[in-house]
Amino acid sequence: MIWRVLALLLLWPWATLAHQTGNSYLRIDNGTAALSVQVEFPVKDLGSLLQDASLGAALSREQLAQQQAPLARAVGTSLTIEADGKPIALSFDSQQVALRNDGLYVRQRHLAPALPPGSTAIVVRYGFFNGSDRIARAFVQLVSGAHEGTYVFDPRHATQRLPLRAESLAESLWTYARAGAQHIWSGPDHLLFLLCLLLPGLALAAAGARAPAMHALKVVTAFTLSHSLTLVAAAFDWIVLPEKPIEVAIAASIVIAALLALRPGKAHHQWQLALGFGLVHGLGFANGLRELGLSNDHFVGSLLAFNAGVEFGQMAVVLALALLLLPFLRAPAALSRIQRWGALTNLALASIWLVERIV
Repeated sequence: MIWRVLALLLLWPWATLAHQTGNSYLRIDNGTAALSVQVEFPVKDLGSLLQDASLGAALSREQLAQQQAPLARAVGTSLTIEADGKPIALSFDSQQVALRNDGLYVRQRHLAPALPPGSTAIVVRYGFFNGSDRIARAFVQLVSGAHEGTYVFDPRHATQRLPLRAESLAESLWTYARAGAQHIWSGPDHLLFLLCLLLPGLALAAAGARAPAMHALKVVTAFTLSHSLTLVAAAFDWIVLPEKPIEVAIAASIVIAALLALRPGKAHHQWQLALGFGLVHGLGFANGLRELGLSNDHFVGSLLAFNAGVEFGQMAVVLALALLLLPFLRAPAALSRIQRWGALTNLALASIWLVERIV
């Protein structure tokens, strides 16, 4: 939370005194009767915002009135708010012209039904950064009863989770740990990569149950260490990469792991592959976390809790698969078929994903 406040303090004088263009303002009031959302955009930026080259910097009130409907549609498609995982439908209420130190702004007010009494936070996705960074920064003020918060949105932090009341550390940790587990359970590509690396360990069953277990321990540990490293680095913006190359690399990692799992005989350096490709998967986890929006009040805690949830999710799957395979430990022929068909299935799925993500 401290670094968010510092960023706001550093950016605010430039926004109000230095006439920096491209900033917008958002105020969310969570009332008992309705949810009110007020957005303000610089009039001189409307042409870029609405992708209409005919709109110049100097617009009359009549011209601004004509842009009321297009701007309301832009707000409806680019600004989404969720409470308890459910989207909130905003409806246009009014439009005004406001004067700030750096020029005229068009102000729209949108309304939504009051949030359920038990709502503790909302997730705000501010999509106006898409396409040539049309809006440089968004200064967001949230008012919910006695609780107030101020936040800064930018292209790298376009999705944020905003608490509606003072949230305890325990509540935040539980929320993000649960989200981490759900993320890996709902994202089969990470699990299939791990499964492909574990499959060659079945060939070690002839030496006893200890050998496959040690193989799985090394693979899971290497994968955990590597993806935790890049997840943290990406969350702090130490590593910034486009999403598409990351998703392509993840699909390619499954193809490679599946091809190696088709090779007969002993395991072939699977833990090294987990260590290397796990770095890429960590960036994929970071994209999922960015979609969720980190907690501003408990940034580090929520980051670690999300990662812990991911680890719990993958360990639960690994242990479940181990229990299913226990009856086959003394049947080498059956284990060989499981390894082969499991690798072929994963190879087919990953190849489809790879082509889709490249295209």
